[in-house]
Formats: sequence, structure tokens, C-alpha cells
Amino acid sequence: MAKIMCIQNFTYGATGESFESGVTYDVPAATLKANPDYFKQSGRASNKMAETTEDKSASEVVTT
Repeated sequence: MAKIMCIQNFTYGATGESFESGVTYDVPAATLKANPDYFKQSGRASNKMAETTEDKSASEVVTT
């Protein structure tokens, strides 16, 4: 579950759970996916690798 802030009052019909604007909730991913307009999307974790540059200096190149 993700801790996320609700940005608009609404009631989720599938569960009957009501959410109030400005309150942080532990919300299942399915609820977030079904109602993206009601929750503040912030700081998602990223699985992308940091960009690196390859070091092609002559000291590392071994020639035989």
C-alpha cells in the first residue's frame, strides 16, 4: 500500500470507503489506478539506472 494524499473528497464505490481532501491515506495500488484524479501523485520511486559515462582512458586498455 502507498501513503498518498487525497486532493478531492470522494467515495470509492467498490468498497464504500470515503476519502477527504488533504488527508493522507494508505491506499492499495488498485484504488490509485482506478482513481488517479483524486490522489496527489508525488515522488515515485524509479528503477532506472543512473546514466554513467564510459571511461576509455588508455591506462585501462590492455594490448597484447
